[in-house]
Amino acid sequence: MRRFLLTHEHALCRALTLAAFMCVSLPIRQAGADELLGAYIGGAVGQSHVEATGQQVDVGGSVYRDTGRFDETHSAYKLMLGIRPIPLLGAELAYMDLGHPSGSFNAYPANVSMKGESAFGVIYLPVPTINLFLKAGLARIQSKINGTGYFAPYCPPYALCPLYVGIAPFHLDRTNTGFAAGAGAQYKFGFWAVRTEYERFNAAGEHPSLLSLGVTRSF
Repeated sequence: MRRFLLTHEHALCRALTLAAFMCVSLPIRQAGADELLGAYIGGAVGQSHVEATGQQVDVGGSVYRDTGRFDETHSAYKLMLGIRPIPLLGAELAYMDLGHPSGSFNAYPANVSMKGESAFGVIYLPVPTINLFLKAGLARIQSKINGTGYFAPYCPPYALCPLYVGIAPFHLDRTNTGFAAGAGAQYKFGFWAVRTEYERFNAAGEHPSLLSLGVTRSF
């Protein structure tokens, strides 16, 4: 996990560096002189890192213990609506679909889908030509997990218990509301802006994330 997070962080750094290089190669404008305040809409596509914990199940499919971890990447997208009332502060709402990747829990086939909504407060750093921004808020993510897990017989205290372990399919529907954060950069030209950003969430017992490239239109 640590290696994957470092890979994502390095990818974000490379994207920000590329965006900064492209921007500084253009004619420098007076900082804040052409900031477009007000509302904007936009969309983005990218790659999600879908993480979730599974569960151990009994022979009837009842969930009662942890049985492994799901960790895969998938294409993803999001739609956003925001407002920037002053140059340094803004707010943003988004709908995101992190995809439906297939993988495994403890070597048994599984698939996970994640989608949901987020609400962020945004701080824009006063950097000439390019906007760097930080965001923090809440995300409500719905996750659906289909997999196969171990089960062991449940035996009352002091009762004789068979010595076997089996496997059984399980399905989990979860809705988690938790802290979310992100960072990115954008370059504006006219009413349009191109942005790259990285966002990380709390859901399904883990920390799914999204690395994306998008476009916004201000009004």
